[in-house]
Amino acid sequence: MNTVTKPLWSYDVQKTEQWLTDQAKAGYHLKELHRFKRGFTFEKGNPKDVTYRIGYDKIKPATLSNTMRNDGWEKVTQSGKWYIIANERPQAEVNTSTSRDAIIKRNNFIFYAFMAILIYITGATLANVALITTATIASDGNVEVVESPLWIITYTAAALTTAFYVFMVYSVWKIKKTNKALSNENSTTHTLEEKSLAEVNEKQLKREGILIKRRKFGWMYSPDKLEKWLEQMAAEGNRLHRISKLGTTFYFRKGEPQDIKYSADYQNLSNDSYFEIHREAGWKDIFSSKGAIQKWTIWSKEYEEGETPPALYSDKTHKLKQAKKVALSYTVLFLPLVLMYLFIASMNIGYMFRKEEAWTLHDTNTIMFFICILVFGTFITKTWMYYFRLQRA
Repeated sequence: MNTVTKPLWSYDVQKTEQWLTDQAKAGYHLKELHRFKRGFTFEKGNPKDVTYRIGYDKIKPATLSNTMRNDGWEKVTQSGKWYIIANERPQAEVNTSTSRDAIIKRNNFIFYAFMAILIYITGATLANVALITTATIASDGNVEVVESPLWIITYTAAALTTAFYVFMVYSVWKIKKTNKALSNENSTTHTLEEKSLAEVNEKQLKREGILIKRRKFGWMYSPDKLEKWLEQMAAEGNRLHRISKLGTTFYFRKGEPQDIKYSADYQNLSNDSYFEIHREAGWKDIFSSKGAIQKWTIWSKEYEEGETPPALYSDKTHKLKQAKKVALSYTVLFLPLVLMYLFIASMNIGYMFRKEEAWTLHDTNTIMFFICILVFGTFITKTWMYYFRLQRA
């Protein structure tokens, strides 16, 4: 028996699966997974071609369906919610696999947690730098540095914080890359020829004046206004063609007026089943944001004149809960920044009135802090106004 430790194996399950397959080809067959030790135990044997798949399931122990068993899959090991299955049939003949939804959902939870920590560590660092700079300027550079035997603790804490910061940055990048690969695992991709043809057609439509574009910044803070705007554009004969990857540019094709209902939906964690439910109900997902902090999907559905406009969610209470979730999410994201900038700006204001010099870079930075307070404060206000509009409706 031989145990190999791989601390970050769960951040890239596809790479780990390929590594397990390569180990089997070399004659080392997986026998046990150690969740807390982050290790894999192998037994030496004859080389084999084995396909491995890693799964994650809250139900313990995980069980395989009869369909997967008939397809040649067998569970090798399980540790906690993680389990690993193997198939010795030729990979081309294997028709089933494990669901990736649970892994993506778990990764998203870690992703959001790390992003929040990164934002606050970065903000706190900038705040400390600003405070030290302000104190230095206020004292005309006469800052006395006192040596202390306890500084070794400060240096150690700073080194550990820096290492943890780098680790989180790497984790965020790795998780985002892995989730994208897992999400695209079973999706159909367009060929380069198809993409090129689409680009040529779009340029032609622009030259003919059929394709127009409009920009909407910050629509996610007032999604109900975006929905009404898109519906009005459709009623005027401007059907939504596509939305840019950043979600700020909207392309419309001129044509006949249509009755189309739009719905901008916010989800902290979305998976394949979320999309399948709405697609089966006749809704089309025309945009999904790629951001780390926010997950917006814009849905559309046509209906006949005289019909009652469809609703993505029939229960008004659910829509209201979604609006409250939007307001709380952006408040948690932006309010600490507003308070931090307000504290720094208030300290800087006192110095601005006390100094006798002309306008300095320090004054410019203070104005920038107030602009940030205004911008982030506006975002928070808009989201709560959106919630109260729905509450009154």
